[in-house]
Amino acid sequence: MKPPGTAALRLTGLATSIILAIAAFAGTSTKAQGASEGSAATAIAWNIIAVNTVRAATPAIFQVEGLIYMSYVQASVYDAVTKIEGRYQPYHHFTAPVDKAGASPDAAVAAASYTALAYYFPAQAGTLGTTYTSYLAGLPAAGKHAGVAIGVAAAEDIIALRTGDGRDAPISTPYGQGPLTPGVWIFAPPPSAQSAQTPWVAFMKPFMLESPSQFRPGPPLQLNSNKYATQLAEVQAYGSATSTVRTVEQTNIAEFWNANAINQVNQTQRDLASAHGFDLVETARGLAMANLTDSDAGIACFDAKYYYTFWRPVTAIQHADIDGNPRTTADPTWTPLLITPNHPEYPAAHGCLTSSDAEVAAELLGTHRIEINIAGAVGQNVTTLTTSRHYATVEDLDRQIVNARVWAGLHFRDSG
Repeated sequence: MKPPGTAALRLTGLATSIILAIAAFAGTSTKAQGASEGSAATAIAWNIIAVNTVRAATPAIFQVEGLIYMSYVQASVYDAVTKIEGRYQPYHHFTAPVDKAGASPDAAVAAASYTALAYYFPAQAGTLGTTYTSYLAGLPAAGKHAGVAIGVAAAEDIIALRTGDGRDAPISTPYGQGPLTPGVWIFAPPPSAQSAQTPWVAFMKPFMLESPSQFRPGPPLQLNSNKYATQLAEVQAYGSATSTVRTVEQTNIAEFWNANAINQVNQTQRDLASAHGFDLVETARGLAMANLTDSDAGIACFDAKYYYTFWRPVTAIQHADIDGNPRTTADPTWTPLLITPNHPEYPAAHGCLTSSDAEVAAELLGTHRIEINIAGAVGQNVTTLTTSRHYATVEDLDRQIVNARVWAGLHFRDSG
């Protein structure tokens, strides 16, 4: 089994650095005086509502983009909970509009979630409002009004903080449109989408990093190098839709990691919280850490993608006759196991996000021996979560995601 690529290792360093930034969340303050215990189930239930809302949006919201929206919600929830319960430093300080003593944390979680979701997804506000009203009706009256006020204030603070952050900003550069040039990304042939996926992510304001380029990795492989020829031959053999060397298990692993990242990241964190008996504060903290860390990892990843605009294996293999490397062989009919995403190859987004997830789990559990279950997909080009795999360590998880993207035919090993 080959080691992770250099980009994966570089972006694992990114994840670690973001964890250090999130350590600002991890103050040593004690429980706030007069605080009322809330339920971890509330944070989990409203996280599921948030994920379903993001996934139901039209037009469809893509992987990193969806995690950015989830970050708005989970930052709001985390700030609301810590305003009432204390224990950790908030993501962003805001002034509580009411006395927090005795305020209901459950009401605060619901109000923060609903306020953020209704703002960012107004088309779903009616359905969200019905769910919200029903949920509040089931809570005890004591502290409910104060909890709602704090939750609303937390969300409104995050909304104001993130206004003008570059989300969905127009991009005029015609990424991916050609002409065909050695090493330069162009849209993969259909069924890959013939448009550039969320290039604005590369330029938006991160949640914790100083800038999108703060941890930009070095350039991708040189086309005329031996290493490039070796890695192209590997993905050409193992990542082909008709590969005769990829094993059944390798195929299953490649397909497993084609799961939707928005669902996968959040279910993983919910499952971790439940398995380890996290209370409301720890659950809200974990969900905030996972989504904000992944968002910043995704922003940094897309910065590098749209800075280097390196071509995908399908283009590199079909047009190896123009790469200037005598050690590569073109195959104009080659296709990958999975549909090629419509953004540049380097670095691999799944490598960026999954290494971040692994570091979040390690931070929360205090060990790299994370013993974690992650849900994934079964079948070619399927994205729904229908199975799970167990990972004993951070290193096991990092290693597998790099292999998976090679076996899927989507990335060179050094991009993992």
